[in-house]
Amino acid sequence: MNRSKAIINTKNIRHNLRIIREKSGTKIIGIVKANGYGTGINEISKVLRDEGVEMLGVPYVHEAQGLREKGDKGEILLTGTLSEDEVEEVINLDLQVCTVNINVLRSLNEAAKCKNKKALLHIFVDTGMNREGVKPHNLEAFIVVLKTFEHLKIVGCLTHLISSDDKDKTQTKNQIAEFSNALDKIEKAFGKLEYIHTHNSAAIFNEIESPSNFSRPGIAIYGFLPTRELQSKSDLKPSLKLVSEVSLVKHVSKGETVGYSNKYIAKNDITIALIPFGYGHGFPWALSNCGSFSIKNKSCKIVGSVCMDFTMVDISGLDVSVGDEVIIMGDGITGDSIYDISEKANTIPYEIITHLLPRLDRVYI
Repeated sequence: MNRSKAIINTKNIRHNLRIIREKSGTKIIGIVKANGYGTGINEISKVLRDEGVEMLGVPYVHEAQGLREKGDKGEILLTGTLSEDEVEEVINLDLQVCTVNINVLRSLNEAAKCKNKKALLHIFVDTGMNREGVKPHNLEAFIVVLKTFEHLKIVGCLTHLISSDDKDKTQTKNQIAEFSNALDKIEKAFGKLEYIHTHNSAAIFNEIESPSNFSRPGIAIYGFLPTRELQSKSDLKPSLKLVSEVSLVKHVSKGETVGYSNKYIAKNDITIALIPFGYGHGFPWALSNCGSFSIKNKSCKIVGSVCMDFTMVDISGLDVSVGDEVIIMGDGITGDSIYDISEKANTIPYEIITHLLPRLDRVYI
């Protein structure tokens, strides 16, 4: 029996989807990359499909392939880049793409031609992130080339927002304006598009206007937003809780060390609990000597280094027994929230949940 678990509340995920629809006023491309943000891509995708999510989004072909192998027959968008040796699989799996690599698109066109099909393309416009996409000043030349590919069908247009969680919306509004100009050119060349999408989770909840008819929520599906402040203003419900149990109780005398490299030296006699949850489960090593777990509604400080398989916490003064539940990540009232953990680890909420590893059981309620 695995004593450490990620408990995923699917009722909260369904609630979050309804909130996202109300807030965005659009259809949804549900982003389930990185194993569904740590929650389990196949199980969560089934929940999304059951709730009528129109399309799923993942960056890599192998992620989409996994969904197809589990029986998903709905629309899937590859939000990342492609290589030429993946184009046949794209056609076989009936995937939509948004790559702007001309050589890849040429190969994709040929692969579609061989199958007597049309490959479906969303044009990715780079409005400032300098990651994926074609820059606006190259768009007209890009369109000219696209028109030579008879087996590519242009069905959508998207961009990615840089700072949609900022209070100052100037940069985001500028991106949207540039995107709108690009969209006009694309629709003039290819006709009205079926899929227009700019908004990520933060943009949806930061009330930013857009010509979109689809949104691409990711972390919001799971009940979180990029910042604590934005989260506090939303009606989203966290869907993920991390739990373990006490596996050993031990007394440590003053002057003794705990864990690797003498990172902790007891200033007094203390009692510690050994918890079978470490960085090998996805918990940040950066929380060595500064994080905390919750046992019996009490915050218990981590002592010593977070180990691969275990973490030790100070339970002095508490009546704790082997088998008692430990909350690794809760809602901030019972157990540290994702924001408490990410702030202490000097990272972002995304990293906390996407780093959860396969050795951690997923339990769906």
